[in-house]
Amino acid sequence: MKTKRYRPGNGTWATLALLVVAVAAGAFLFSTRANRSVGDATLGGPLLKPGSAPVDALLFARMGRQFRLDRLPAGGWTLGGDVADDVDSRAMAALLDTLAAAKAGPVLPGTEPGDRRYEFNGAEALHLVVHRTDGSSEELDLGIVNPVTGTRYASGAGRDFCFTVKAALRDRLAALPDLVRGRTLVPAVEAANLERITIERDGGPYVLARRDGRWWLLASNGAVAFGDLAARYQAQYADRQQRDAEGLWLQASSSAVATLVYELTEVLVRDLAPTERTAELSAAWGLDSPWRRVTLAGANLRPTLAGATGDAGAAPVLAFGPPLDDQNVPVLRRGNVIVADREAIRTLEMPVAALVDVGALPFTAMTADALEIAYEGRVVLRGSRRGEVGASDGRAAWMTDAPVQADWKGTEATRNGLTRDLVVNLDRQPLIAVLSPCTSPDPLRDDGRVRVTLNRGAGGPAETCELGWLREPVAGATVAMWSPSTGRLVGIGDALPVSVRNLAGLVGTPRP
Repeated sequence: MKTKRYRPGNGTWATLALLVVAVAAGAFLFSTRANRSVGDATLGGPLLKPGSAPVDALLFARMGRQFRLDRLPAGGWTLGGDVADDVDSRAMAALLDTLAAAKAGPVLPGTEPGDRRYEFNGAEALHLVVHRTDGSSEELDLGIVNPVTGTRYASGAGRDFCFTVKAALRDRLAALPDLVRGRTLVPAVEAANLERITIERDGGPYVLARRDGRWWLLASNGAVAFGDLAARYQAQYADRQQRDAEGLWLQASSSAVATLVYELTEVLVRDLAPTERTAELSAAWGLDSPWRRVTLAGANLRPTLAGATGDAGAAPVLAFGPPLDDQNVPVLRRGNVIVADREAIRTLEMPVAALVDVGALPFTAMTADALEIAYEGRVVLRGSRRGEVGASDGRAAWMTDAPVQADWKGTEATRNGLTRDLVVNLDRQPLIAVLSPCTSPDPLRDDGRVRVTLNRGAGGPAETCELGWLREPVAGATVAMWSPSTGRLVGIGDALPVSVRNLAGLVGTPRP
């Protein structure tokens, strides 16, 4: 009986060949340990040359697609090539840290750069070029996996032989460019640089413009387009409107615009759609004829991408389709389809009237420098702003000056909270009725009467208004805010004067 001979298959031969290389590498390393004249890279070590100049560009190619990441002189990065999109600076910094910390295994003797056995041009191949500020560059190719160790074969990085790197490094590089694409709608936008916001919806553009530190909403079709309350206020009082060559502008709500800017820039991106599905998803999700389109304008809002045109240019343009469900909304950003958290359209879903300032206070309390509150002629609270008003509601910048801690039975936090809460509530107090101006006779009762005085800057003008119960109800309103100098009179709820009355019961007359 003849013995049947076993004939190894192609896969077995490939595995055996790799094992032979591994054994040869071990022998090679053993000899080099006895001969330290061989370079450090022979035994492994940092993947890229340590101590080199900073990285200013990365070129990356995979599966026939090429991408380029470039550092900008003023900071930040741009992404171009087969995908042009915003870059997350923190993700980019993490990528550079990964490359700087990456280690290469010992070189493999009997190999040569770009060794064909490791398929550096195959389906799993990656090609990376690292450019540095001194003009130098390093190239790296990654090929197939080592079936024994699970590491990836590599070539380049200044080595004359092939070597291996950890699979995690290859996986991280394979996640490019999505790994570093912006995960907020428009990353790194400075709200202070915004000058104009154009919202295309409901058949016409609505324009917001910043002027003298305030936001204004263009009323091309008059104030009536923004609701009955806004129309009645604008017809009665002119302190929240201005005109120029573009037409009538109505004062916008600072808090509403701040919320809108946050939603358009900082809301999280949930998913990045494959670029090959852009046309398909744009049609399916209503992005070809957007439900809402928003354009942000201002100085240095985002990096300009090399060769980018249209929506992929410098001005941030976001095209929104109808919500996909109660959590997701599709967006077209720089020509790429992404899915954002539905929070991004919270303000865009509201009527445009929500952007108009219909607060009761005729000026902004939060940005003043000092506040004084009197109840029935007696001063009960003094506060001052000690810092800049940040992106939040700004309350942390305000401190209570009187009553002083010695006269207050509570904690320091609750003492400062008196001023902080009042400043916020003053700015949030809505008007509920527009009343005819009145300079005489005095429309407010003396009992329960509150005087609010705000100062801006040392020696600057004081802005004063009074609030309390009307001597006679007017148009259904029983509580009002009144500006004696202008006669401005608007109806409000009773929560604010009641709060001050309660405060007056807790404190005595503050010390001068």
